[in-house]
Amino acid sequence: MVDSIVVRPIEAGDIGSFNECVNAIVRERSYLAFLEPFGIEETASFVLSMIQDGVQLVAIDRSRVIGWCDVHREAAQSHAHVGRLGMGVLEPYRGRGIGERLLRATLDAAVRARFEKIELSVYASNGRARALYERLGFRLEGTRVRGRKVDGRYEDVHLMGWFPDERTAPVRS
Repeated sequence: MVDSIVVRPIEAGDIGSFNECVNAIVRERSYLAFLEPFGIEETASFVLSMIQDGVQLVAIDRSRVIGWCDVHREAAQSHAHVGRLGMGVLEPYRGRGIGERLLRATLDAAVRARFEKIELSVYASNGRARALYERLGFRLEGTRVRGRKVDGRYEDVHLMGWFPDERTAPVRS
């Protein structure tokens, strides 16, 4: 049941479950840039860095991470006002509004963290995700034609951006 799903900031205690969630989506080879699962140490390092200087929320179902949305700050000083968004929801939970809840809450947190722009990339085949991003105010900024290649097949990558100062209404519904 969707009402029992809790969306909250990630905690160090979520690292193992988060690792399982991310790796399940990585193994699908359809939605993320990475094609090989992450080790627990790499995941722990990422999560701890996000807790310190980023925005990362998780969707929890009975203590299990079933989705996430995060924004990490660009490293170059002249780009530090920009955040890069990543997200994923486990397959059995897709199409139930969890991704939208995660994204809305993450964008609200990114505004509070003073990000001035949020960028993301989405594969051309992922129309449902692109529609969600557009619904929440992301706009297409460009396309990397044949920007992704998996198993010998190319796919276009759409680049999208969101500006908090251009919102006409709060992100929350």
